[in-house]
Amino acid sequence: MTPSSQGPTTYSLDHVNSTVELTISGERFLVRTQGKGLLDRPRIIDIPPADVVKFCLVPTIAAQNIVGETVGRTLLYDTSYDSELVFSYKDQGQLKKKRVFVNGKDETFRSYLDAMKAIIPGASLLHLPPEQAIAEIGVVSGRQGLWLIIGLLVGLPTLIVVAILVSLLLRKSP
Repeated sequence: MTPSSQGPTTYSLDHVNSTVELTISGERFLVRTQGKGLLDRPRIIDIPPADVVKFCLVPTIAAQNIVGETVGRTLLYDTSYDSELVFSYKDQGQLKKKRVFVNGKDETFRSYLDAMKAIIPGASLLHLPPEQAIAEIGVVSGRQGLWLIIGLLVGLPTLIVVAILVSLLLRKSP
């Protein structure tokens, strides 16, 4: 029996900050995520598997697993996940991208990934190194995202200060 003719394969994970449920069959590719905040609502992607363009699995970096800080500046990490399932898909003619945290070593997730590879083999980038795979999908890596955030946190205030100083200098010049 091929994966497309058997029942759906499902994987779910409950994180500190959110939940994720993935289901794939020959007819549907379903991704349901929900944050655990008071205002968070479920986010659902429900498409035919043929609409999945590319997918890969990339390891998380330590900064992606930080969930808080205890007294004494000891960081708390969520170890329920170690990877991201990153995929692109077609939605009403537009290419969209999504990433969800998963436990890449979990047996249930491995079965889910095997079903994905069998149902949509042309979309799999699992044979590529993670950096190359996410570049083909068109998303930044966790490390690149971290540097982008640091750059914004440092660069934007610096740019504002420089603009203010230049403005003050131009006002004082004769």
